[in-house]
Amino acid sequence: MATALAKHALTCVRRCRQFPRVFVQRKAVSVVRVDVRHHARWFAPFLFALRRQVQAIQHKYGPEEKKPRSHQENWDYDSELYAFGKRVGEDFTDATLRTALTDKSYVEREEARRKEMGLEGEAAKLDIQDNQELAQTGGVFISDYIKAYLRHVYRQLPEEGIGAICEHLTRQELLVYIGRHLGVTDIILCADFPIPHEVASTALQAIVGAIVQDTGAQKAGLFVRDFILSHLVDKDINELWPITNPMGLLVEILEREGRALPEARLLRQVGTSTIMPLYMVGVYSDKKLLGWGPGETLAIAEEEAARVALKHVFGTTENSPPLPLDPVKCKHLNTTVAEEVQRTRLGNQAAVSS
Repeated sequence: MATALAKHALTCVRRCRQFPRVFVQRKAVSVVRVDVRHHARWFAPFLFALRRQVQAIQHKYGPEEKKPRSHQENWDYDSELYAFGKRVGEDFTDATLRTALTDKSYVEREEARRKEMGLEGEAAKLDIQDNQELAQTGGVFISDYIKAYLRHVYRQLPEEGIGAICEHLTRQELLVYIGRHLGVTDIILCADFPIPHEVASTALQAIVGAIVQDTGAQKAGLFVRDFILSHLVDKDINELWPITNPMGLLVEILEREGRALPEARLLRQVGTSTIMPLYMVGVYSDKKLLGWGPGETLAIAEEEAARVALKHVFGTTENSPPLPLDPVKCKHLNTTVAEEVQRTRLGNQAAVSS
């Protein structure tokens, strides 16, 4: 038995020696070293203890009082003004930008401090202006530009709808939101902190007025288009203008255009004998379907159909083209609207002066 096992082992050894050396050669394997940075064991407990101490101090003395950006470290007002101009892509005059960011309350507070120090008369007055005049110019320009822009885009939309959309875009909450994200609230010179909403919205309007004064209406129009009109993206224009009597408005528009009066027809109905009926009503004019809509009753369905018909008449349906905001393709549109606003502005000034 042992002899047979020995012969078998010798046979296996001879067969292994007959294999080519290629199968037994060793190949070099590249090794990539990855360094992993670890914190010391005491670091996590130290952060935990430090966090508990901060929480205990805040619980005992209350939260830390908020301070304006100008009272914190690394503050340089000149650098902040320069950075703001580059951030919004405008070349402001230093004096004009400082005026646009100076609130009336700041001037009054500084003059009161001078009087407390013993200065009287002309010596107590500051040689700086507040932003009231620039804010008035900017507010009028924003409103005129938005209305003129919407008239060119939605040519069939009535003036009431354009005014409602303009009010939505020029409301105080939206202007404060835009100014806060542009960093305007950090560089406003104001006597109160936190900055009141009316002061922040006034400062943003004054910035638009400063652009009109320094670089012209076209640059100011680009600012309004990029930062204010862009908030209409993904918005339904029809929801911004609540229409209380859609059928009456449709009748008025068709009469103005010399078309036949609208006629409501029942297209189909389902479940009329149940507690959840559904009616489908269509509105026709000159034997053409203007729109159709569903409703639980005939009156609701007729009103909904009139609203859909108004969308088709105004060109504000869901599949209508998006608002033209492309800076390259819509460059001519901005130029046209800015020139129109500028002509209107000059005409109003001439009428007031005369």
